[in-house]
Amino acid sequence: MKQLLIIILMLGLVITGRSQNPSFSPATFTAEDEVTLTIDVSGTPLAGVTPLYIWIFSNTDGGGNNGLVNGDWGNSSEDARMTPAGTNKFTFTFTGTTLFGRPPAELKNFGFLLKKKDGSGQTPDYKPFNFDPLVFVPSMLRVFPAKVAATDIVSVNFDKSHAVTTDEQRMTPVSALVTAWDETGTQVGTEIEVTSRKLQDMIWTSTFRPASRFTPGAGHQLTKLKYRFKGTTLGPDGAPVNVTSSEAEITFSNLQ
Repeated sequence: MKQLLIIILMLGLVITGRSQNPSFSPATFTAEDEVTLTIDVSGTPLAGVTPLYIWIFSNTDGGGNNGLVNGDWGNSSEDARMTPAGTNKFTFTFTGTTLFGRPPAELKNFGFLLKKKDGSGQTPDYKPFNFDPLVFVPSMLRVFPAKVAATDIVSVNFDKSHAVTTDEQRMTPVSALVTAWDETGTQVGTEIEVTSRKLQDMIWTSTFRPASRFTPGAGHQLTKLKYRFKGTTLGPDGAPVNVTSSEAEITFSNLQ
């Protein structure tokens, strides 16, 4: 009996001490979050092989599509190349909506395998891994999509129904005032003004492509935007008065 207990305890230590493979950081994520997967290919046909490439696909139970970085089975794209992270270990960083080119409502889960560039060797499939559902929190200033890169088309929105100050509650937006910043915290160029249009009864939007409006210095890249809305309200005498909203910030999320 004593020997049996020792065996059970040893098995428990082995099981609890074994790290999850693959693992994800963060451990839970939505289709709009940037996530890094880490995989150990020890014990697979690709142990000891480099370089390796990911072949990733969405909605493993049907209705999905391959990742936009995959390339062809016989010639993987370099965008799908895994980053070495130790002996037989590799990482890959992605955002679901960008990787699959679909809105979060259409992404339930994903799976993947690793392969040689020419497709002559591969691991088993790893699947499925679920995207957490999005929890929508309404706010006065919002960006669409929620996760964007500097090269994406970005829409910044002003929702008057969630305005806080008196000026914001009474303001009719006419434009968004936008500034850009690089990885050193230095402002890139000067503030731009993007015309707004009414999207719904209480919502105005301004749309632009950051990379087309801001050019960082050599060796630098755009990392974030700050924006606020400019508009008019009526003063005590009924004359228009220029006002601005509070400011919000967007940090860019770039695909590997």
